[in-house]
Amino acid sequence: MSKIPRPALGCGGGGGDSSGPAPIPPTVNVTGTWDASITATGGTQFPVGSHGTAVFTMVQSGSTASGTWVLSGGGGGQVSGSVSADDLDLTIAQTNPCVGTFHAIGMVNSASNLMSGTYAGADCGGTVQASFTSTKR
Repeated sequence: MSKIPRPALGCGGGGGDSSGPAPIPPTVNVTGTWDASITATGGTQFPVGSHGTAVFTMVQSGSTASGTWVLSGGGGGQVSGSVSADDLDLTIAQTNPCVGTFHAIGMVNSASNLMSGTYAGADCGGTVQASFTSTKR
């Protein structure tokens, strides 16, 4: 039987809190309804270049964001994550038409009410990699 290697422990430069750097407070607010245009960039579920649309309804409280999303062709679920400065880090949980999980990263431009980024993940239909651009209503 082989042993599973243990991760190496790094040496820090000093004492104190090991939880990492302090989060950067949000400089944007994603609360509202966002109309998203999605383009497949990889994965097994859709041909590269395929387009779709979705509507995200988001609520932000401090650095936490959550809400719901619905695809124009059916399907949807919940979204949750964090906002740091103008960056987003979101988990997209799909509940319909089947269970799936996707991870999204993006940026928000408050001046132009735009949110854009990429996401990747999988559901019962296969894997998806895509880019998105959203406009706040």
